[in-house]
Amino acid sequence: MHITALTTEGPTAVPSPGHRWTALFFITEPGIGEVLPELAGCTTGLCSVRDDAARLARADVRVLGVSAHAPGHLAAFAAERELGYPLVGDGELTLGRALGVPEVTAGDRTLFARAAVILDRAGTVRAVLHPVPEPGRHAELVLEKIAELEADESDRA
Repeated sequence: MHITALTTEGPTAVPSPGHRWTALFFITEPGIGEVLPELAGCTTGLCSVRDDAARLARADVRVLGVSAHAPGHLAAFAAERELGYPLVGDGELTLGRALGVPEVTAGDRTLFARAAVILDRAGTVRAVLHPVPEPGRHAELVLEKIAELEADESDRA
């Protein structure tokens, strides 16, 4: 898969040609936990990615957050929380569906379940991580999986 996604920072290549890995962190919707407590944790998960930015950079990971939401709303959300990475508004769910991300229903809306997708530089889906029961460990789970993928590659070499 190779696409250009419209993000809060403008058009962005997915996967990133300048990184070994691209991690897409899928969330239901920023702030939805205030309305539907069972879906809470989106902000916590995205902030865990922000807080682990240095570790993700050392692992050569390009980070993108993805929500089934309008990009304009996401820009304000990202700026308020100083996320430091772009968010993709995938209101039509096309990117998530192409990558096999699970979905949830909230009232009359279909949203993404909390998940992460790891792509290699060639655009191959190397992992879909779901469920993510502890939103505060969202970034940690991706880092652990990337370490596992790299160990598997060096075992084969």
